[in-house]
This record gives sequence, C-alpha cells and structure tokens, in this order.
Amino acid sequence: MFIRRLAHTCRSFLHSKDGNFAMLAATLIPLTFAAGSFAVDFANIISMKTRLQDAADGAALATSSQLAAKKITAAEAKQYAEDYFRGMVAESNGSFSTYSATPVATITPIPNGPSTIWQVEVTTIGTQKLTPMAKMVGRSTVHVNVASVSEATTEATYPVSMYLVLDHSGSMGWDSGQTTGVEVTKYCRYWWGGRYECGTEIQNQPISKINVLKKAVADLVADVKASDPDNKYARMGAVSYNNKTTEYDKLQADWDKNRVVTFTNALEAKDGTNSMYAMAWAYDRLAGATSPEVSAHHYKNGADDPAKFIVFMTDGQNETGSSSGDDYVDRETMKSCTDAKNKGVTIFSVAFQAPDRGKALLASCSSGTGFYYDASSADELIAAFKEIGEKATNRSNRLTM
Repeated sequence: MFIRRLAHTCRSFLHSKDGNFAMLAATLIPLTFAAGSFAVDFANIISMKTRLQDAADGAALATSSQLAAKKITAAEAKQYAEDYFRGMVAESNGSFSTYSATPVATITPIPNGPSTIWQVEVTTIGTQKLTPMAKMVGRSTVHVNVASVSEATTEATYPVSMYLVLDHSGSMGWDSGQTTGVEVTKYCRYWWGGRYECGTEIQNQPISKINVLKKAVADLVADVKASDPDNKYARMGAVSYNNKTTEYDKLQADWDKNRVVTFTNALEAKDGTNSMYAMAWAYDRLAGATSPEVSAHHYKNGADDPAKFIVFMTDGQNETGSSSGDDYVDRETMKSCTDAKNKGVTIFSVAFQAPDRGKALLASCSSGTGFYYDASSADELIAAFKEIGEKATNRSNRLTM
C-alpha cells in the first residue's frame, strides 16, 4: 500500500509543471559552480606542473653546465641547483602564487675515461592550493611530483702537451694594481710619545705582477689537472726568461703538472727582457726534431698526434732594437713562433700591462685574435689564463630527462 502511494506521488511530481524551473535551477547551479571550480583547479595544476618542470630542467641543466665548465665545485653544486630552482619559481610566483615547492638536488660524478660526466638530478613535490569547492570532496590541496636529470661532460683535448713561456724580468716585480689584506703588528703610543705593541691590524699591501702570474699559472694548472686526474693524457712544462735563459730556467714537460706550479712559484723578478731563447727552446721541446712528446704520449696512452700548446707571456718588450730599428730579438722570437705554428702548435699569448711593442710581438706570435689576450689588470691576467685552460678542453651538455 505504501509503495503504491510512493509511486503515485513520484509520478505526480514528474508530471507536475508547478515550480519545475526553480527546482531545476536549484539542482544545476551548484553543479555548474562545482564544474567551473574543478576546471580552474585542473588548469592551475597543469600550470604548476609546467612551471615546476621548467624550473627543474633549468636548474639541472645550468648546474651540470657550470660543473663541466669548472665554474663551481661539486661541493657547491647542490646549493647552486636548489637556489637556481627557487629563483625560477620566485619569478613565476609574481603572477601565480598558489603553489609551493621545495627542491632536492643530487649530484653524481661518473668517471668516463679521462673525463667526468656530471649528472645532476633535481626533484620536487609541488603543493597546489585548490578552490574552496574542492572541499566538498575532502581535498584542499593537491601534490605533483616533478623530476629532471641533466648530464654534462668535462673533457680535456686529449692527449695534450703544453709549455709555458714566462717573463720574470725586473718589471714583473712592480705593483700590479691589485692589493691584499695583510695582518701586521699594530703600534700604539704612550702619552709621552713612546710606542708599544697593541695587537694586530689589517693593512692593504700591493701585489706584484710576478705574484699575480703565480696565481694565474696555479689556476691554469688546476684546470688541466682536473681534466686529467690520473696523469695519463696531459703533459706540462715551462721555461722562464729575463735578459737570458739558462738551464735553471727550463723545466722539461712531464706528467706531474704540480712541478709547473713549483717552478713558477720560485721565479724572482729581476734584470731585463729577451724572449728569443725561451721561445726557441719551447718550440724545440714541443715540435722540434728531437721533441720527446709524441713518443711520451705513445707509450703512456697510445696517441701519436698529441695537441700541442705554448702559452707565451710578457709584461714588457725585448730590449734589443727599437720600434723603428733592427729588432733582432723580436724577429728571432717571431721565427720560433712561426716555426711552431707551422708544426701544428697552438700559441696563446698574454700581454700583461705591456707596452705597444710588446703587445705587437705577442699578437703576431699568437695563433690568431682568439688566442691573444691584452691583460691590463691583475684580474684580466688571471681570467686570461683561466680561459686558456678552458679552451684546451672540450665540453658537451645534454638534458636526459
């Protein structure tokens, strides 16, 4: 009986035309708002995922590139990647601030023969705030996982032999224009004028050009060493000159690149300038008839055609001749440069606060405009030697995920 009445009531309700629009509106309006709210949430989630993926890709690729270029160390890379990610997210938050994410970077060095593959993985879980309507289904936030992996390879131009031709004439003892803070004893005075020690203080003292050169050489050697951690592919030697080049000024190339730093650190600035004997010796040891470089590489790593480099540096000009006269030393130096280049040697030249005639010789001696550096300051000299080290290596980057 009850069931028949209920069925009759339902049929009457469905066939009745009184108040149908209001009832239909009351049913559909909340559903319409809900659908719109869910559409906004969906669009926000997709936008968040896109932005986070872009940030993760950018952070991973930038970090691996910096590692490959040796601009940052492995110890610095994790913080660099996470800061880079946060920076990209902060930029997008200016117009879209309903999500948050905390990145986690993982740095993995992978040995690859003489080179290293730097693998950088950046992962994050993004949290997106939902619209109030989502609370109807018990959700106020949604989480999205994002990950990106980038790999960059640091490779040296292997095999390689390099000689440094370094000026240690008297002018290299002059002030470079750079200063450093040195802790010294501080003196105070009694009321009657007498002095007494009263602790220490920091004083700025000038750095000589020879000491700037020592720093630049150390950086260059460190760059080559990083590319050849097992001392199997890169050989380095050096020769110094002032107004002469003696046997004590010559360091034969060897696999132990630390010897070049020790040799350079022992240089003293004195006497005049004559580069012809040093350049002739560097050419002979690299590419002359009695050069040991090819055989040294053949027995160590099997290579028969190592890349050969000379780094020629001066802060002055040869003292024989003049800009308008018979510049014998310049001509002899240039002859060695030409002979070396004809034998496949690449010459980098660096003029460090040098006069015009010295600059002209070095520019002509180099392997071209991209291999000549005119360093007018200590920072520019250090940067030039750093770039030379980078040019002696090959690097490739790829985003893997």
